[in-house]
Amino acid sequence: MTDVWGMKLLDPKLDVVFKLLFAHVNNRDILVALLTAVLRPVAPIDTVDVLNPEVPKDLPADRGAVLDIHVRLADGRHIDVEMQSALPPGLRQRFLYYWARLHASQLTIGDHYEKLCPTVSVVILEEALLPLERAHSTFRVLEVETGYELTDELEMHFIELSKISMEQDDNALARWMRFLLARNEKELEEVAMSDSNIRRATEALRALSQDPEAQELARQREMAQINLKIIHQFAREEGEAKGRDEGRAESLRLAVETACELLGVEIDADRRESLDGLDVAGLTALLHGLRRERRWPGER
Repeated sequence: MTDVWGMKLLDPKLDVVFKLLFAHVNNRDILVALLTAVLRPVAPIDTVDVLNPEVPKDLPADRGAVLDIHVRLADGRHIDVEMQSALPPGLRQRFLYYWARLHASQLTIGDHYEKLCPTVSVVILEEALLPLERAHSTFRVLEVETGYELTDELEMHFIELSKISMEQDDNALARWMRFLLARNEKELEEVAMSDSNIRRATEALRALSQDPEAQELARQREMAQINLKIIHQFAREEGEAKGRDEGRAESLRLAVETACELLGVEIDADRRESLDGLDVAGLTALLHGLRRERRWPGER
């Protein structure tokens, strides 16, 4: 996206940009506005305490890093906010695991369970995950027949950006979704003109986009996510090819070459000769070894 000054704006749907934008100490007001739009609390959210505002130093090397924003509200509730641009295998289980880990982290040895405060997960998804028409889905622990709520300590919100066209109401959450999805300056300006919080977020995004360090982090993170998608795609193709001998060896050989390129592993003449001589079982073992060790077998 390019703004009126010709400057390329960073994509707020990229998880590292999302975190740099909403977790920054100077942007607590837009974080409060976003949480208010999602949670629709009875009482206003006056203050938020971001417990993990920093971005991991080893982010470029960790393709699987989760850049969530852990927030504690004044009423004691813990909120975990995450921007997710892809749908890797096991995603639903991971969301539940992260909720459980965050909820359990409130207690130390000897604490009573009554000390626990509700933990809420807010997951913003670029792609559709759920077979539902709603763009905003909320899950709690309910009795299946009567709808009786067992506890308010578990709550999970899924915001699926790809379903924005199904949201007819011009509410605060729909405007935030349009802010994240804006493809050009015109679309960004249109939503910013309708909401003072979006205008503030747009200004903050422009300022962030001028930061060379943020630009480099975004570039590295985007490349890492693209590479991870490629590896996942080859893994799926490998699974689909099981039981079919024809073409399977060639598919695996291409997967090995791609994995080596992504991992920075050189395939010299000797390795090429070894690679060409491997059968399906050998290629499969080599591919798994590369993914596990991130280097050629025997390389130090």
